Amino acid sequence: MKIRFQGIYTIDEFIQAMLEQREHFRELGIKHIRNANLYYQPVDEYGDPVTPRYRNGDPIEGWKDRGPYKSAASDFGL
Repeated sequence: MKIRFQGIYTIDEFIQAMLEQREHFRELGIKHIRNANLYYQPVDEYGDPVTPRYRNGDPIEGWKDRGPYKSAASDFGL
C-alpha cells in the first residue's frame, strides 16, 4: 500500500496528517503493518530543497528506526 502526501508541511502538520491516516487503516480493518518506509524531501518554508548535515558537515542520508518504545508492562498485560 502507498500513501502520498503532497505539498509543503511543517513537521507538526506532517505528523498530524500521519495521525489522521490511522482512521483509514481502521476503516480498512488493518491492524498491523511491517517494513514501512518513509521518504521525504526536506525543504525550507518556500519549498526550496535543503540538505540536513551532521556537525562535521557530512550530509545526513537517512537512518533506521526500531519503532516505538514498547513497555515491558505491555508484555505482561499490565
